Amino acid sequence: MDPAPVASDGGLSRAGLTAAEARRRLAESGPNLVPTARSTPVWRALVGQLVHFFAGVLWVAGILAIIGGLPQLGIAIFAVVVINGLFAFAQEYRAEAAAARLRDLVPRRATVIRDGAPRDVDATELVPGDLMVLNGGDRVSADELVVERHGIQVDESILTGESVPRSVEAGGPLRAGTFLVLAEGRAVVQSTGAATTLGQLATLTGNVTRPPTPPRA
Repeated sequence: MDPAPVASDGGLSRAGLTAAEARRRLAESGPNLVPTARSTPVWRALVGQLVHFFAGVLWVAGILAIIGGLPQLGIAIFAVVVINGLFAFAQEYRAEAAAARLRDLVPRRATVIRDGAPRDVDATELVPGDLMVLNGGDRVSADELVVERHGIQVDESILTGESVPRSVEAGGPLRAGTFLVLAEGRAVVQSTGAATTLGQLATLTGNVTRPPTPPRA
């Protein structure tokens, strides 16, 4: 799929995509949504941290210790299993919450050139090849390539941690979720949804799991 609308003279078309072509590409690429991990009920996630294989072995060890006349040891083993499970649960919960917050960084609306005219569209309907209108104060809706600029500075701290805005020249990239401090120009969408840098980060964050290891007494 050609990622950018092209004019007959080989340059970038100022008319953008047609509405029909945008619909076709949307059917192929899917909505511009940052993925989130499938939500697991809190109680199930917590129980899962307390009954995996190694935890089960320690529960049995604790019970045997109590039966064998060592109640203090048994209680200590139970306490370690519970504390370790709560710690692992907290880690996974924070990872899922962080992935959900990343999804909120993509704006709900975006200005795009369709059929030669600016249109305010739902950001989920953006597709590769869309010609975007860049305005200062907006968040970037997808991974884009600047094709026309009159002064662009972007805050990428959400991705890089760098607090100083970066100047972007024509041909330079813009990443979904970053903030346009100053902007006047246009850009072509390169990637949407899970294919964006933000989408890949959300996928990695949401998939963070702590492998079960035997707690140490």
